[in-house]
Amino acid sequence: IVYSANYLPISMEVALPEKTEVGCESIIKVTIPSGSGTGPLNVSVKATLTPKPLTVQDNGDGTMSVKFSPRASGNHEFTLKWGDSEIAGSPFNITATGEAKRDPSKVQVKLETTELEVDKNLTFSVVAEDEAGPGPLMVDAEGPAEPTINLKNVAGGEFSVDLKCPKAGEYKVEIQWGEGAAVPGSPFTFTCK
Repeated sequence: IVYSANYLPISMEVALPEKTEVGCESIIKVTIPSGSGTGPLNVSVKATLTPKPLTVQDNGDGTMSVKFSPRASGNHEFTLKWGDSEIAGSPFNITATGEAKRDPSKVQVKLETTELEVDKNLTFSVVAEDEAGPGPLMVDAEGPAEPTINLKNVAGGEFSVDLKCPKAGEYKVEIQWGEGAAVPGSPFTFTCK
């Protein structure tokens, strides 16, 4: 059944990949029936990290390909629309398997100072570029007393870190992007006065 472009949903044949692995290209193939109008094919994805690259290609044979490479394992929810009308069956869920690629060298710690006062917060930011892959951001500290660390996900790969030391002295702060993957410059030495 083909519905006009003004009605939901549009019926089209959608072929999903049999296997999807992190870091490998996968293809969703959409067959566009004649009389379906001019589209275009619109794609949106909900995932831990948006696949890159993500492209839509007209194959010139009445089909279109959505090519993508997942950057993280887990569910990827693809919403496909022909023009403004959702394609029947959309959203399509595809599970990517495999290990996420992480590059802690693409994570930057932005510090204005490494000195702080006893029982006062020092806030600094950690920025992870898309190429850093999925986190998580992990921060640990040791020193003369147990410091308080609060992490906040600000937006789009930027994190705010609050550090509060209860006692004067030197504190070593280890910052990792993923387990066991120290970011450049880590550990950082902070002096609490």
